Parts: sequence; C-alpha cells; structure tokens
Amino acid sequence: MLFPIELALVLFFLIFFSIISHKKKLLNFEGILIADVVGLAAITYGPNPLLCFFAVVVFFIIGEIASNYPRKKHDERNIWNVIGNSLPALIVLSLIVPYPEYGIILQLGFFGAVSAALADTLSSEIGYYSKSKPILITNFKKVVRGTDGGVTRLGELAGLFGSIIIASLYFIFIPNLFHFFILIGAGMIGTNMDSLMGAQFEIKKILNNTHVNLMGSSAGAIFALILILIL
Repeated sequence: MLFPIELALVLFFLIFFSIISHKKKLLNFEGILIADVVGLAAITYGPNPLLCFFAVVVFFIIGEIASNYPRKKHDERNIWNVIGNSLPALIVLSLIVPYPEYGIILQLGFFGAVSAALADTLSSEIGYYSKSKPILITNFKKVVRGTDGGVTRLGELAGLFGSIIIASLYFIFIPNLFHFFILIGAGMIGTNMDSLMGAQFEIKKILNNTHVNLMGSSAGAIFALILILIL
C-alpha cells in the first residue's frame, strides 16, 4: 500500500511522462494511455509497488534514450509498440490478484519480462551502431544491417547491460543473488528469443514486430518463473 505522498509522486510522474511523451512525439495518444496503465498496474498489483513502478519507469526512460540516440531517430511509437513490450509483464502481474500466495514468485516473473524487454530494446537500438555486420541468429551468416533476426556482438553486450540494469534494480530492494542472476538470464533469453522469432517468422512476414516482442518478453517471464519454481 502506498502512502498518500508516494501516490501523489507517482501520479505526478505519470502526468509529467505523458506531457513529455506528447511534446517530444515519443508516443502517440493511445501509446501514452497504455504506458500510463502499465505504470498504474505496477503500483496497484505489485507486492512491492514502488519497486515494480520503478522497473517500468527505468524501462521507458532508458528505452527512449536508446531509441532516440543521434543519427537514428524513430517515428512516434504507438500502442502496439507498448503492448509488445509490456503485455507479458502485465499478465504475470495480474495473476497476483487470484494467487496472492505466489506474489513474490510472480513478481520475479514480472521482472523477467521487463528485463527481456529492456535487453531487447538496447540490443536492437545500440546494436545498430555496430561496426561489424550483423549475423543471422539461425545460421550465423552475415546479413544487411536492420535484417530481422540479425545479431551483433555490440547488440548482445547492450542486451546484457539492459538485463543487469533491471536485475540490479531488483537486487537493491531484494538482495537475493540467485534472483539477480535469474533476471540477467531472463533478459538474455528474451532478447535472443526475439531475434530467433524475427529470423524464423518476421523476416518472412508471418509475424510482425509486436508479435516477436511479445514472444521475447514472454520468454523472459517464463524463464524466470520456471527457474524459481524448480530451483
């Protein structure tokens, strides 16, 4: 449960985020609305509301900084960009309502999804600047920059960095070293699952970017949940 001052700060941030996103054309109206819903869901259902909310905030801020780095300006993002990255995390978090006894476990799954989403975002956006050509994750052959399923060493390192950011945020609040490494693994599993689905299906126009983002984030959540349950 949040104290009134904490809730006021959260609402202030969401309003500030919405205004900045609109003025800078980072998200369209529907995208801003869904992003705000994600933030509100994090503080409503999370066992540690501020921790879950901070994870969402860190993802959006770092993701937008990477996406709008000089020389590579994105078009205004929309509702599907937000859904692709955040829906798996929201689904896992919503399961806490009917299964509160599994709150801590599900929270780890939520962070696994966020770790995967940020790892994939940084891997794609920063990997774009790699001096070496990307290789297709399925056959390791060199491909043109921007090819779906293409990976680079720089991109993989950026994905690892994104995973460590989310894992470190979790560790600050819940200093569990086992969980820390699970979340790093979840991020790397998620971003490479995204690349694998891109190489297998997006490149053939069977799936689109939203679909593969959903699969990548879901893989991160599932990886974290399975590991914490069996180990």
